[in-house]
Amino acid sequence: MQTQIYLIAPADAQTAAFSTQLAAVLDRHEVSALLLPRGTRAENAYKDFAKAIIPLAQAKGCAVLVEGAPGLVRMLGADGLHVSDGPEATQDAVKALHPGLIVGVGNVQSRDDAMTLGELEVDYVLFGALTTPPTAADRDMAAWWAETMEIPAVLADPAAGLETFDAAGCEFIGLAVPAVETAQ
Repeated sequence: MQTQIYLIAPADAQTAAFSTQLAAVLDRHEVSALLLPRGTRAENAYKDFAKAIIPLAQAKGCAVLVEGAPGLVRMLGADGLHVSDGPEATQDAVKALHPGLIVGVGNVQSRDDAMTLGELEVDYVLFGALTTPPTAADRDMAAWWAETMEIPAVLADPAAGLETFDAAGCEFIGLAVPAVETAQ
């Protein structure tokens, strides 16, 4: 199994700079999915950001996931929703978006959390934080999940590089969008 790339956008990226950065990465690498965290953006600012980024990523064959309410996915033309608010919010998202759209979950603190969320028929379970390297416990849970369960695992390791990562046997590796190198 070859690990697929799941990119994590910076939480408060500026649209123009991030568009350039993302386009360069997507031109060089095959990326399966992109998560657009809301960060501290106000609702309308997040919508504007997502509206600018979603078509760019989708044109390169990359699924785009947003955060927020399930209705936001269809309104923005995204491919799915990343939920970090527990079982009730996850269940609401699955009801609203399946079968046609992706529902993934994060903020998994234990094996019990992972199994509870997995039973809700999600499309992936993300282990680790979106902004910091995974802990040993995150890595162990992700490896256990990938080995034991059918639902794909994403190991978030935003400090790792596109060429130098250890996915711990997971189907996806969650990486920060790397900075674009400019010619000197």
